[in-house]
Amino acid sequence: MIINNVLWLTILSLGTVPVQAQSKQKPLSTPDRNNNNNNNNQMADYNRPSSGGWKPVLDPTDNKTIIGHHWRRHDYVPGEEALALQTLDMWIPISPAALSWGKPTPNTLLGDGAKAPWLIYIHGGAWRDPAIDSSSFDASATKILSDLAQQPLEQRKKTVAGIASINYRLSPHPNHPSSDPYDPNRTAKHPDHVADVLTALGFLKNYFGMKEYVLAGHSCGATLALQACMSPERWGLAGTAEWRAGWYNVAKPKAVVGFNGLYDLAGFIADPPKGYERWKEAYREFVVGAFGKKEEDWKKVCPGSIAEGWVREWNLTQQQQQGEEWKKRKVVLVQSLEDSLVPVEQTEGMAEYLERENQKVADEDKKVEVVVLREEKGGDHDEVWKKGERLGEILLGVLNGEI
Repeated sequence: MIINNVLWLTILSLGTVPVQAQSKQKPLSTPDRNNNNNNNNQMADYNRPSSGGWKPVLDPTDNKTIIGHHWRRHDYVPGEEALALQTLDMWIPISPAALSWGKPTPNTLLGDGAKAPWLIYIHGGAWRDPAIDSSSFDASATKILSDLAQQPLEQRKKTVAGIASINYRLSPHPNHPSSDPYDPNRTAKHPDHVADVLTALGFLKNYFGMKEYVLAGHSCGATLALQACMSPERWGLAGTAEWRAGWYNVAKPKAVVGFNGLYDLAGFIADPPKGYERWKEAYREFVVGAFGKKEEDWKKVCPGSIAEGWVREWNLTQQQQQGEEWKKRKVVLVQSLEDSLVPVEQTEGMAEYLERENQKVADEDKKVEVVVLREEKGGDHDEVWKKGERLGEILLGVLNGEI
C-alpha cells in the first residue's frame, strides 16, 4: 500500500554550501542546473589529495559547541588507483569517546554507536554536472548532527553511526568541458557511476564496519540509489578485477530515499508531461551522454522501466531483518510539486512500479513498503539540498522510523 503524506515545507538553513566564483562559461540550457555555473573553483579542489583528516563541526547556533567531526573527500579506492572523483565526505556524530581523545580516529568517533545504521547520500547533477558534488550534503549533514546533539546519548547511539556523501565519476558535460578530454573523472559511461557507488559502500563496510544503512539520493542520485539495490551482475560488473577484489560485495540498504528522482528516462523523453515538453531534448542529451544512444538501453537501466523482477535482487541479510522496525525494505519517494525540472509523474510511476511488484509477493514481510511524500511547498529542483533542513529532517524521520 502506498502511504501518501502531503507535507508543507518550512526551511530554516542551519548550514550553507560554500559559495564559489562564477564561471564565465555560457549558462546551461539543460535541466541539470538552474543557471548556477560555479564550476572553476570546484574542479580545482578535486586535484588536491584527500588528506585533510577529521575536522570538528560546530553548532551553527553558537559556533562553540562541537556537534560532530567531518572528513572531506576521503578516497574510497585503495592505493594509487583512486581517481580524483572517487572520494566521499564523512560525518560522525559527537560522542563522549570522541571528545576524550586529542586526535579523533574512526574507532573513538564511532564509539558505542558503531552498531547503528549509516546514512549514505548520492548527489544529483544528471550524471555529469561538476558543480554538484559531495559537498552538496553539507547543509543537511549539519542539520542532522545538530538535531542528534540534542538527543539523549542512548537514543543518539541507536540512530546513526555515521554519514557519508559519495562522489562518483561523471559523464562529459558540453558546457563544462574538462581541460583533459581523456580525463577518466569526466568521461564516465554507465555502469561507471553505479560501480563507484558500490565501491564506496564497500569501502564503508570494510574500513568502518558498516553493516546497515539507509541510502538516499537526489535527482539522478535517486536513480543510482535504486540501482545499487540490484545485483551488480545486471550491470556487467561480475568477473571484473574489482568484483574479484570484493569491491562490490556489500549488503543492500534497508531503505532507499529518493528526492525529486529520475526513474523512467525513456518514458519522459518519449512523452514529456504537460509543462515539461521544453526539457525533452535536454533530457535526451544527458541520457545519451550517460547511457548511450539506444532507447532500449535507457529502459534497461532505469528502475521505473527496467525489466520486471529487479526488486527480488534487493535481498536483506538475516542480520538486517532482525528488529520489527526494519522488518521490510522501504522506499520513500519525495517529490516537490514546485519542481520545474522533474515532474511528479516520475515519482508516481516509480511508486506504481513497486506496487505492481508487491502484488506478486504473497509474504507481507517480503513486500516493499512504499511511502510517497508530495511536498506542496518543496521549492524548485535543487532547493531541497541547497537549503538542506527539510532533506535532513526527512532522513532523520526515516532513521527514527517516523516516516
